[in-house]
Amino acid sequence: MLIPFYRIRGDLWIEAYLIGRVDALAKVSLIKSFKGGGSGNGSLKPIPYQDIKRIISYDIEWINKAISDLEGGFKMRFRDYVLIPMYNPGQYMAKINMNLIDIVTLRVTKRIYEKLLSTMPDEPFEVKWFNVTVENDSVYVEGKYDEALTSAYLNNESLRKALLDLLTRGS
Repeated sequence: MLIPFYRIRGDLWIEAYLIGRVDALAKVSLIKSFKGGGSGNGSLKPIPYQDIKRIISYDIEWINKAISDLEGGFKMRFRDYVLIPMYNPGQYMAKINMNLIDIVTLRVTKRIYEKLLSTMPDEPFEVKWFNVTVENDSVYVEGKYDEALTSAYLNNESLRKALLDLLTRGS
């Protein structure tokens, strides 16, 4: 299926159709580096470029709130200190560890989006359509295996659903 991408700098492209249909963390996998290829036209209409900039800005706001909520969960009250010995402290530490991993992931994603927004010109340099396929749970762009998209496809429900819906509809 030919999917539209905007070229925003040199060989840096951002996907322009699925980006409005996936969650904030999946969008990172939709930022690509292509050195040529693509088609000058396709049947899918890209999301307007300015809307993509707004979507990324909203995602940054969502990430900030998610980080704040997760960090708020670390504040221990006096009763927490008193009750820790009465239940499994290892389980409590595992929960804290998972929250820390989530916070780091969110902070890295936020920095990528902030850098992306500062890099994006007022208007894209061009739009091209690239062939995206899924075979045996692997994602290919222009016939080449795409590790980032495959990982997101396997681990992110919103991207998997959006891509499968599109590919099923397009067949």
